[in-house]
Amino acid sequence: MKSELSWDIIKRFSGIDQDCFSFHDILREYPKTHRVQLSKILSGMVDNGMLIKLNRNLYHIVPANMDAESYIPDWHLVAKYLMKGKDYYIGYYSAMQIHGLITQPSLKEIVVTNLQIKPSIKKIRGTEFQYVYHTNVRFFGYKNTWISQHEKVAVSELEKTIVDAVSRPNLCGGLTEVGKAIYESRTKINYTKLFDYLTRNDMQVAKKRYLFLSDLLGLEWSSYHEGMMNNLGSGYPLLDTTGLEQGRWDSKFGLRINVDIETIKNSIYT
Repeated sequence: MKSELSWDIIKRFSGIDQDCFSFHDILREYPKTHRVQLSKILSGMVDNGMLIKLNRNLYHIVPANMDAESYIPDWHLVAKYLMKGKDYYIGYYSAMQIHGLITQPSLKEIVVTNLQIKPSIKKIRGTEFQYVYHTNVRFFGYKNTWISQHEKVAVSELEKTIVDAVSRPNLCGGLTEVGKAIYESRTKINYTKLFDYLTRNDMQVAKKRYLFLSDLLGLEWSSYHEGMMNNLGSGYPLLDTTGLEQGRWDSKFGLRINVDIETIKNSIYT
């Protein structure tokens, strides 16, 4: 009976392309089976390498041709199920990866939410899930996006990904990676939406960094850019939040240039 139910669980969830599921999902699918028995069956499936346990009450099916010890699931889908029933989107460096703006994968999944989740960093099978809190003012600009033939997850739009990146470069691998993302997206981005999002984001430093990088990389300068230049505010925040508090003050953009800008240009043009 246990063996039959184990395989039925695999077939049922695989049949609806849901490789990741919770104990609550199991209870809903098997209402006539006692929860203690279901819990024992799931434990046995983990021991037998049919499932991996990702988190408390969260499981992932191991493909038949894979070894449970070495199998690595799609972390974007895991994030979706970790946040089931909550508002979230995959953002920053993780979103840059989904949008094809970076080549180096990260062993960290960044999940943006309008809830303050503690602890903010959770490690699952060697990968960090970092929960980044946004106030309701900054929690916008995302949509369900296909990441496989069968699955969608909530991801920041291309324009919001750039806005988030210039807001907090430290969550995107530093300013060089942000510069690459801006350059790579230059022909795909909706500039009307981008500047609307920069304004809605309500962070002067994000505008300053975006304008600085656009100028540095020789991107087309428009009336949108010029209009934003007229309202940058005072102060000299750091160009790169991953760098030290050092470097020259740039009066044009109101930034403290604390990293080697030639490194940014060389990484893109070479």
